[in-house]
Amino acid sequence: MKQRLTRQLTAVYDALASSDDHPTADQLFQRVRRRLPRVSLGTVYRNLDKLREQGRLRVVRLDGGQAHYDAMTHAHDHFVCERCGAVVDLPGRAPARDVGALRAAGYEVHWHTTALYGICTRCRSGARGQRAAADGGTP
Repeated sequence: MKQRLTRQLTAVYDALASSDDHPTADQLFQRVRRRLPRVSLGTVYRNLDKLREQGRLRVVRLDGGQAHYDAMTHAHDHFVCERCGAVVDLPGRAPARDVGALRAAGYEVHWHTTALYGICTRCRSGARGQRAAADGGTP
């Protein structure tokens, strides 16, 4: 059965596809409301589920377990800033994982992601600037 293409589905996908920050459902809800002021959070969640079922997005659960949504559906890894929470796609293909033991134990593996955690360049340069200002110098 073919699913209908609704204004809400299109708006949710467009908001996700035009972002590179791996938004949460709440963040997408706020963005979609700018275009469709009467949309509900439940509608956003239902459309995120439809898009996931269609293979048009991936759900990425990072430290803390909160779901982030990613329109980039090919295998890739992420960098997560421990200060500002930014989630950045890492270039290149994710390395192949040996999932043979998992499959032998009955697990069905669809995809994987690896998340690297640290401090992003924007936070690092801001921290240097703050330290230098506190010391009376220049960054």
